[in-house]
Amino acid sequence: MIKTALTDRLLQVALVGLILMGVGAATVGPFQSIIGIEEIGFSDAAYALIVTGGAFFSVVASILVGIYTDQTGRFREALLAALAVGAAAGLLMFFVPSKIAFLLVHVVLFPVGATAFTQYFAISVVAANENPKLDRSYAATLPRATFSGAFALTPVVWGYALVKGVDVLAAYAVVAFANVLALAAVLTLWRRDHTVSQTTKSGKGLLASLSELTEPGLLLRMVLICVISATNGLYNILLGLLILNNLGGVESDVAVFAGLVAFIEIPVMMLTVRFLRVVSASFLILIGVVIYGGFLAVLGLMPSIGFAWWLVLPAGIGAGIILSIPIGYVQNLVADRAGAGSSLLSVNHFGGAIIASAIFAVGTSVTDYQGVAMIGAVIAIASSAFLFVLDYRKAQRMSPAQALDHGRG
Repeated sequence: MIKTALTDRLLQVALVGLILMGVGAATVGPFQSIIGIEEIGFSDAAYALIVTGGAFFSVVASILVGIYTDQTGRFREALLAALAVGAAAGLLMFFVPSKIAFLLVHVVLFPVGATAFTQYFAISVVAANENPKLDRSYAATLPRATFSGAFALTPVVWGYALVKGVDVLAAYAVVAFANVLALAAVLTLWRRDHTVSQTTKSGKGLLASLSELTEPGLLLRMVLICVISATNGLYNILLGLLILNNLGGVESDVAVFAGLVAFIEIPVMMLTVRFLRVVSASFLILIGVVIYGGFLAVLGLMPSIGFAWWLVLPAGIGAGIILSIPIGYVQNLVADRAGAGSSLLSVNHFGGAIIASAIFAVGTSVTDYQGVAMIGAVIAIASSAFLFVLDYRKAQRMSPAQALDHGRG
């Protein structure tokens, strides 16, 4: 399967693009708040508003672009436009670092450029639909693993560059260069005459497409998936706080712990997708949430950071499942529309971040960090169990062949 995947031109575009996008995201992400607040001079409240506005606009842009590509089949053109905007945004911030530039880049330009992320997954679905030798679930998981790998490795290189005296604003130059390389890869690997088949086009108008995305069953499942994704958001918020305050660790322990978890995630993503041949996606998600939620619930209870290292393995296994399997699940909610289905990934990301922040805000008002971790774990496990029950009952009403196909999606 790996040989088939690596020789498919459309999937090659997605893999190369996501590697470069992982590099860009891991370069700017950790320093974005430092640049916005310390370098540019925004207040904490203003910065939070900018980030929220950018995330919301990213969701809207992804949905609209997804609907457009489904209507027209012009995935290549939409991807080239997104990469061009991303490159321009990076160059603008690098050469003209100012409040206006930061606002324009992070609220409008970067969110438009970020639609490339969901488009890569849409292209992966198109590749699987047009290549009978390519497994759809594998085609969705492999790109996510490549993104995770690039995201995990980049901070090491970038940290070394900063130690050598590189200006933190150079992160935006890296983003611009990554987008230019991705654009070149699309032009090289995806010939203009290699268009997707006519069956990929939905032919549905904007209102009809939006109506399909607001179907009650789909919305309910999306809410549950967002709650499940919030577990990872809560992990990102609490990891450092728990290690420093509960386990007696230091900042370097946080970085090493997160890095080890990320490296374990990658092989887990590639291995667990094979289980979709025998169990449903919602069951596998439930298993992943139980493992990951269990890790999060007990992390702060460890006697010291020395004991916490034993939790790296279950953390990586659980994270590998809940960061990969939901991708195919979400895309399969509108299985016949690659663009719109993949655009829901941005909804999942935004919703998960908002829910994680809400759990943290409400939780810390009534308990400590460890209590928040337990609350988040319980909520996530309950949501994944509800999702499994919903899909199990749906499968019971379907024919055996349909049920098997649904489980594999």
